[in-house]
Amino acid sequence: MLLVSVIMPAYNTEKYIKKAIQSVLEQTFSNWELLVIDDGSPDNLAEIVKKYENRDSRIRLIQQLNQGVSVARNRGIEEAQGKYISFLDSDDYYLATFLE
Repeated sequence: MLLVSVIMPAYNTEKYIKKAIQSVLEQTFSNWELLVIDDGSPDNLAEIVKKYENRDSRIRLIQQLNQGVSVARNRGIEEAQGKYISFLDSDDYYLATFLE
């Protein structure tokens, strides 16, 4: 089965990121990896993502200094292992069959 890399740039979205991550966890297609690129967020975003990372090996937190969303997306592309790439903003969410 092919791997899909979900790239999620994140900055200052601790209020929304749980819903975004949960929407990936609830996908009907399960062969994915989620790369959350913390773009130097000053809030508790990294701590929230680390909890998910500890529970599910498909989730990876990548931290960098704030360089903007385009640089964060490109970093995710560089780190991605999947054949396919999908983007998800950290204040948005997927419907359950999106990756399928």
